[in-house]
Amino acid sequence: MDVFSEVGAPAVAMASALTVAAGAYLNAKLAISTDLRTIAGDKAAFKRLNDRIAALDDSPTIYKILERAVELEGRGTTDALWFEHKTWSYRQIKDLADRMAALLKSRDINTGDTVAVFTSNSPEMVVTLYALSKLGAVAAMINTSLRDDTFIHCVNVSSSKLIVSTADLSQHICVDLPHFTYNMGSFEGAETGSTELVTSETLQQLSPSGMTAAKCTTKDICALIYTSGTTGKPKACGIRNMLAMITSTPLSVDANNPDKYHPFRVYSPLPLFHGTAFFIGLCTAIGNGGTLCLGRKFSASRFWKEVHDSGATRILYIGELCRYLLAAPPSPYDQDHKCIVASGNGLRGEIWEKFRNRFNVPEIREFYRSTEGIAKFDNHGVGAWGAGKIGFSGPIRRFVEDVTFIVKYDTDTEMPYRDPVTGFCVKAALGEEGEAIGRVRDRDTLIEYLGNEAATEEKLLRDVFQKGDLFQRTGDLVVQDESGWVRFQDRVGDTFRWKGENVSAGEIRDHICRIEGVHDAVVYGVKLSGYDGQAGAAGITLESPSVETELMSSLYKELKKKGVPSYALPRLVRLTEKVATGVTFKQAKGDLSKKGWNPRQDWGGDVLYWLDGTKYQKLEEQSWAQIESGKAKI
Repeated sequence: MDVFSEVGAPAVAMASALTVAAGAYLNAKLAISTDLRTIAGDKAAFKRLNDRIAALDDSPTIYKILERAVELEGRGTTDALWFEHKTWSYRQIKDLADRMAALLKSRDINTGDTVAVFTSNSPEMVVTLYALSKLGAVAAMINTSLRDDTFIHCVNVSSSKLIVSTADLSQHICVDLPHFTYNMGSFEGAETGSTELVTSETLQQLSPSGMTAAKCTTKDICALIYTSGTTGKPKACGIRNMLAMITSTPLSVDANNPDKYHPFRVYSPLPLFHGTAFFIGLCTAIGNGGTLCLGRKFSASRFWKEVHDSGATRILYIGELCRYLLAAPPSPYDQDHKCIVASGNGLRGEIWEKFRNRFNVPEIREFYRSTEGIAKFDNHGVGAWGAGKIGFSGPIRRFVEDVTFIVKYDTDTEMPYRDPVTGFCVKAALGEEGEAIGRVRDRDTLIEYLGNEAATEEKLLRDVFQKGDLFQRTGDLVVQDESGWVRFQDRVGDTFRWKGENVSAGEIRDHICRIEGVHDAVVYGVKLSGYDGQAGAAGITLESPSVETELMSSLYKELKKKGVPSYALPRLVRLTEKVATGVTFKQAKGDLSKKGWNPRQDWGGDVLYWLDGTKYQKLEEQSWAQIESGKAKI
């Protein structure tokens, strides 16, 4: 008997429709197609990486990628660099890099030697980096805002044999090392004094013939990128060629859609001594056969004009750069550009859609990783559903993931929690806060802090899930929710205790930043005599001074409405004109925490408030005396 003929065509059709609907529902709920597409994309990118390393033979460097682009791939006339309305082709950059390499070689710079690169964003810096790459030398890229003792510390840590500066910075060199300043026209009028000046004319007198790219491996160090030094003096991260190769390898989404994503022109005013600009700017541009559109430095008023003028199809951001752009007055260039992708990290959820819509940038590629870190997350997409998140993975990817994990965190020991029976770490459940960690597969490829083995070891975890395994801590607390989205929660140590409860500084900051009239905020704990734990303090900058009265009269209600428990409310609030940031927009919490709260002192225009019951009141001498004596009910 034909079963299907007995059942009838309508019933079969209905069953088929239900099957398709059920499949679609499960796919949407479990993100099956997203996971499979991401896994396939990662596998293809890994193959491209290995193919590139093999093609570069015995010199897996950014210089060798440049050389191949000119000599084998026919991109000699393609723009390699845009800077202030001037362009340099791949062939021109290679020629300049070859001549600079010859000059450095004549100064006894050889494979494995280190050169301190103290240069502003400029073609001069780009040429210097490629030249050092050709020699197999290490570029110690020093933060251009450093002076005196901190500058000397960074040079000493690097063991540099020579310093190359740009003309605008040559007067700040304060160590007794061979030094020349390089100016091919980007620093007109800069005074260099008695410092040796190298110009384009100097390089033209040098012949690079006969000099071939140095032989090296993916494990060799090619650059030093320094930490910000917010918890001590800057540490030098030894960047290996492998990381430059990884970040130069095209992502599958770009490789599979050249008509959409090419020409590949990336604009960045971020300093090249910072990882985001070096890796996702310079390395990614050269690796995709594209153009680095370099801004001298960040300017909110010039940003979109330079994006327009350079023809950039993507931009880089970091930290609060997007917030500064949103705070700038409207510009005729806000949407008059070709940019379709913004890549970076630290774009906050409360401004994500505002940024996308105002500047008409359809695709945000938020990534999470540190210069020296192994653990990573990515959130690439065109919709609003991932706003403010750092990554996503469904059940399939979570099942096969073998590198990045989120483990339960013990706030008492300030270490990942270990099961008292097994002694192993425990994976955090969905919805549970935990620290992100990354598996170290090969100790020889780990990015270490040069000359600071103790700091490197401090970040390592052993016997995590089984005896003998090795992981690297991030020091970041994250949460993966039930739907698979990962959000950043806090830095380890940014959580403080008040009234016997843990308070997440990052979470409270997010709530404050979502209140209308708030431009930016920093939240931290303050130790007050006469009280246990640390009282919450918030430094807030306003979009306009005129909103102060309304904000402070409603702040308590607004935070309570958002579900902030009473113990987590900031007890002290400082309205300040600007939250200090470094050149990479990293908030200087330390600067605020060093400021006191005594209203008798002059705090440079800061306005101080305290939480008096359910209202924020101006902090005056009498109330401060009550707080200092431990008598105020805060």
